[in-house]
Amino acid sequence: MVHLPPRYSRAFIWSAGLTACVLWLIVPTVATAQRADLPEDAAAALAQRSPESIEDLRLIQDQLGRVVKRAVPATVGLRVGNGMGSGVVVNPEGLILTAGHVVGRAGRRVTVIFSDGRRLMGRSLGADHDADAGMVQLDDPPADLAYSPIAEDETLPPGTWVVTTGQPGGIVADRAPPVRLGRVLFTGHDVVCTDCEIVGGDSGGPLLNMRGEVVGIHSSIGPMINQNFHVAISAYRREWDRLAASEVWGGDEDRDEARGRPLLGVAGRTEGGCLITQVFADMPAERAGLKAGDVITAVDDNEIATFEDLITAVNAKSPGRRLRLEIRRGEEILEFRVRLAGIDRPLPGSPDERRERPARPESELAPAPNPEDGNE
Repeated sequence: MVHLPPRYSRAFIWSAGLTACVLWLIVPTVATAQRADLPEDAAAALAQRSPESIEDLRLIQDQLGRVVKRAVPATVGLRVGNGMGSGVVVNPEGLILTAGHVVGRAGRRVTVIFSDGRRLMGRSLGADHDADAGMVQLDDPPADLAYSPIAEDETLPPGTWVVTTGQPGGIVADRAPPVRLGRVLFTGHDVVCTDCEIVGGDSGGPLLNMRGEVVGIHSSIGPMINQNFHVAISAYRREWDRLAASEVWGGDEDRDEARGRPLLGVAGRTEGGCLITQVFADMPAERAGLKAGDVITAVDDNEIATFEDLITAVNAKSPGRRLRLEIRRGEEILEFRVRLAGIDRPLPGSPDERRERPARPESELAPAPNPEDGNE
């Protein structure tokens, strides 16, 4: 067991548009974690499009310190079988929110590792693999258990300042859980996308607002370092009773299709919107009924204006998850529901095809798309 020294290392922050900051902070353990105070001057600085002065940066830095002091002791590492993820304690009874893919199924033994080095035992409860939401319950929660409250207001407009933390790699003797400051890029059904960097092992850790309240849980790393995805807290609220009752549902009923990167199975480009130029044979888009010439206008009620928007929306999901697509086909507006497959190799013609992985046998390859088109 490793015990971290009770010290607090102050760090400066900076902002450049919506670029996230990575901070490493060591904080003392506290008995409980309540909402952080948000002074009026700090609230005003956070409400601006970007900091306008050094004083604004200091106010944001001080507010970050208030959030971190309360959030880090409630952020835990979770060892489930041979896997390692993160979580956050959300009440004094020892309930932990995490990602569905961290727990997998109900009834598994879980080692819960705190930032002060303590290791306690728990068990996995339910998992919603459609939303990637999961729960863990401590067997015997201590009296001094720290926790982070769940946000009452789930509204997260683009540009909202947020904080992430996690336990990637578990306890490291000279490192407290890393903390990243960033902003919301967009939200969708059960999804929040931010520019806060997350890495492997962060899955299941908390996304916090600037009062230290949990507004989401880390789900997946995005296509770029400054585009990462979190399960919105609304997904937990909606299915709270089922998760607490150890129900498991959704996601990878077909495990052969639920591996690797999410795959829709189309090629396209931005031309009068998100134009689909090719639909690959025997892939999710074709099975759902999409055709070349379709224009995708929305995914899960979020507007899609470019092919890049579609790529971002697909990458926000995991293989096995479902998308609701709104399509313009000629004069008609149609709706399709598609269950994403998984792929462990790039599609032919994609930028990644020429590096990293060997090609599949020729008989397994889909027809090559037009080199001018993207694919997803």
